Parts: sequence; C-alpha cells; structure tokens
Amino acid sequence: MLCPICGTEYLETVPKSCSICDWDLTSEAAFFATAEIYQKKEQAKLDWARKMWQIVQGKENPSHHHSHSTVPTARADMVNDNQNYRELKKQLDQIQAQLHQASVERFQLHSQLEWVLYHLEQFNPDVLTEILYRVDEKLNAMPTPEPPMSEVGIDYNPLINLLAAGKWRKADELTWELFLKVTLRGEEGWLQLADIESFPCTDLCTIDWLWEYYSHGLFGLSIQQRIWETLSGQYGDFCDRLGWRDGENWKYYDELSFNLEAPEGHLPIIIWRRRACYGVGQMMAAETFLALRTRLTTCAGMTELRS
Repeated sequence: MLCPICGTEYLETVPKSCSICDWDLTSEAAFFATAEIYQKKEQAKLDWARKMWQIVQGKENPSHHHSHSTVPTARADMVNDNQNYRELKKQLDQIQAQLHQASVERFQLHSQLEWVLYHLEQFNPDVLTEILYRVDEKLNAMPTPEPPMSEVGIDYNPLINLLAAGKWRKADELTWELFLKVTLRGEEGWLQLADIESFPCTDLCTIDWLWEYYSHGLFGLSIQQRIWETLSGQYGDFCDRLGWRDGENWKYYDELSFNLEAPEGHLPIIIWRRRACYGVGQMMAAETFLALRTRLTTCAGMTELRS
C-alpha cells in the first residue's frame, strides 16, 4: 500500500498513520465507500494534502545555491508549516467524523419514518376515519371563550389583537385610553374618584378578563387585587411585589418589563402613569387602587348574581 500523500510504500503491515507524513491511513477506505459527494470532498482533501507535503518537502530540502544563513529560517518555516498542517489535518478529521455521524443519523430517521408509515397503512381505513371523527367531535364540543359585551359600545377587538400578539406595552397604553374613553375623560387625560366608582361593570370585567386570559393568568386587575389582599395594606409593599418599585427606587413607566418575564400582576397600569409613586389626576395612586379594588369586588358580586 502507498501513502496517498508522500508516496511511502508499506509492503506488509499498514500502520494507522504514515510514519513519514503522519497521514491517517485508516480514514481513506471508510470515506471512499460513501456517497459520491464525500468521495469528491476526500479527493479534494488528498490533493490539498499532497500540495502541502510538497511545499514542506521543498522547504526541508532547499536548493544548493542557498546560503547557509537562510537554513535556520527555512527550518523554522518548515516547523511552522508542519504545525499548521497537523492542526488543519486534525480539523479535517473532525469534519469527517461529523459527516459520517450525520449520515448515520439520517439513515436512522429514514428507517423510523418508514416504520411509522408502514404501521399507519395497516390501520383499517374505516376505524381510522371513526377515530378522527370522534376527535373532531370532541374539539368542536369544547367551549370557545368569549369575553363579555360592552355596556357603552366599546370595540375591544384592537385590544384583543395586541394582547394575542404579545404586544404588552401597546396593549397597556390602549387599555388606559379605553378607560378614558369609557368615562368620557379623553380630553382631561385623568380619572376622578366618581369615574372609577361608576365604571361599567361589564367593561371592567371585559378588560380584566382579556388581560388574564391572554397572559395565561400573569396579568390582570383581579390578579393585582388578589396580591393586595395578601399584604398588610401598604402601597410600597404592593409595588415591590408587582415590580413597580425596587427598594427605594419608584419606577418610571419606561422602566417596566413589558414581557412575560415580568412579576405577577405587573400589568396593566391604571392607578398611575408616569411614576409608581404618583397618582393620576387629583388622587394618589394608593387611593385610586382602593377605589378600583372596591369597584372590582362590586362588579364580581353582580356577575355571580347574574350567573
């Protein structure tokens, strides 16, 4: 057998790697037996390696007319080339191993797919049709969640679209605009105590339900109310739990977390807009929340009576 790189001949025992150029003599047979694309890649690799070996040999045996002063430099270059060659060869061997592993995995996946298709074909078509019909029947029987209607003709579809798309900041900003629209406070831009105390229960439940439904129970006015009830009635502690305050740092609106990594009850923001320690209009934030909590409790009781 001849080494494909340096041409060294091995008559009896063939080592794992060439004793002259250190080429892996075991990889050639494995990869030349695979698909045509791998054979082409292997041939290109052999051509490159032969070229590198010729360069190394040329530097190792310089022409006789070179002066003695150039010999150390040539030998240093040869050492560097040998090191680069070994490193590149190591990387090529790793790529070879990865390609082989990928080929094995594709074969296994293909076999599994064939097995699944074969067993699907063994099913009685009538039985399979019956199973699919029953599954479809079960799905159709599941109740579709529908939010309550608005008492004052508000279209909540834009809010639904934002919440469904996970655009939490835009949904929060729209929620505040809807509160102002329901209470006819769009021009003033803030709420009075009477506005909260008379806020339509159907619309309040709609907004709360939409936030809780699309955040999977993470956000919502009733979530905030439940958290408040577990605390000692201190607004600062409440803001700490909701992520509206960090130590003594009362957060501004732009510092909030408008994503599902936010603390429970983090959104929506109704009782303040600019900074958590400020209120909206003439009321402080804590006072506004107490009024909103009372209205939520009243509306929840009315909903239970109707049902």
